[in-house]
Amino acid sequence: MNLVEFPFILLSKRNENQKTIEFTDWTTANGKTAKREWVVTGSDKYGLPTASDEELYIALMKVSKDMNFQSRRVSIVRYQLAKLMGWRLDGKSYERIEQGLDRLSGVRIKAKNAFWDNEKKKYVTVNFGIIDDYYLYDEKPGKKRDIAQEELSISNFSWNEVLFNSFKAGNIKTIDAEFYFTLKSPITKRLYRFLDKKKYGGKPKFEIGIRKLASLLPLKDDYPSHIKVLLGKAHDELMENGFISSVDYEKAKGGEEKIVYRFHGKLSAKGKTEEPEKELFPRGKGNDPVLQCLEERGITKRVANTLIRNCSIDQIQTQIGVFDWLKRNKSPLVSKNPAGFLRKAIEENYQPPKEYLDQQNKKDEEQRKEDRQERWLKHRKELIKQDIIDWHHVPLEKRIEGRLGFWITGETLNSRIPTPEQIELKKQELIDSLPKTDDEKWEYLAQNYSENPPNDFE
Repeated sequence: MNLVEFPFILLSKRNENQKTIEFTDWTTANGKTAKREWVVTGSDKYGLPTASDEELYIALMKVSKDMNFQSRRVSIVRYQLAKLMGWRLDGKSYERIEQGLDRLSGVRIKAKNAFWDNEKKKYVTVNFGIIDDYYLYDEKPGKKRDIAQEELSISNFSWNEVLFNSFKAGNIKTIDAEFYFTLKSPITKRLYRFLDKKKYGGKPKFEIGIRKLASLLPLKDDYPSHIKVLLGKAHDELMENGFISSVDYEKAKGGEEKIVYRFHGKLSAKGKTEEPEKELFPRGKGNDPVLQCLEERGITKRVANTLIRNCSIDQIQTQIGVFDWLKRNKSPLVSKNPAGFLRKAIEENYQPPKEYLDQQNKKDEEQRKEDRQERWLKHRKELIKQDIIDWHHVPLEKRIEGRLGFWITGETLNSRIPTPEQIELKKQELIDSLPKTDDEKWEYLAQNYSENPPNDFE
């Protein structure tokens, strides 16, 4: 519960130069007001945990829960972790798991009056980690290991003692891990965990200051209009999946804006928890597209029906894709008995050739870049629109502050130190040159946002 309330990850999939997360607030307990501080530091080499490391943390918690938190040291299999998180069952995912363990074991958290001691029922100051150590033994990517046969060389990790004692003291709650892993955005995943705690006990609603929520997630931007844009997709996803029923923005005391979340009585997920994923080849009566694909490649109807009954659609699709690639490249593997090769490949779930996987990964990466660029341009458009709406909320002197400072620096470097009167005239000149129409404002504000997505944009 402590790692739900306060942040310990960066909401980006790439590690950045940032090595510290800090959060401060005030709490009231036993009639006294106390300052709470939460400082997270990453190691020099590995940095702070990233969004994918939060997924790994949830997977490790799930494995530990399945073992009833019997021991700080927990056996793990990278194949099972990757499968649980919905990652590819390949070497890259295994490397991501190892890198995630490095970051989780390298992080330290200083909680000053911010770590809840569930035994003594009060906040305590403590400095702790998440993972103390880990042992990883070789696994062949994509292959499930027989734990019973390899008990002596099974990978494992050890929870930090402070954190594990908190688990054992009951300061944990169950979340729907399957639902969590169906969520798409890192912000949605983090917001779900946070709100799931606030929903605990059947509470119908929860409200929080918009800037405070941004610092707890944490979001980089603390400007309310930008926070709303960043949270927009997460709100839509959680509402579509039936976790929250509505989101409203209201003015709190003192003028600060707050967010009011209202919850459904019962989670009704549209992900894996309640509805199966849509089949890539939808099965139908009569004209079955899977059957048709197999028959077009020389497999008889009787054998095709057997394959459809015994193998997953994903497995069939993967092997058909590899088969077609081998045919296009005139591989000797499919020259003598193409249909026989395809049948055996589906039945035994052949590992695709490295060249095929490299080509698919390249295509996937190119598509991800195109999708990311398209998402950013839409996001950029929304940011500029919101800036135009908020135009009058920023003082004109503030808008020209940067350009005025640049002018003063230039004049000074050229041995023309401006007088206060000259500075005032230049300030008025810059204010007069500010855009007046929405089109002019759009062109002016668009300069603040590059057309290329920033590194932390997902």
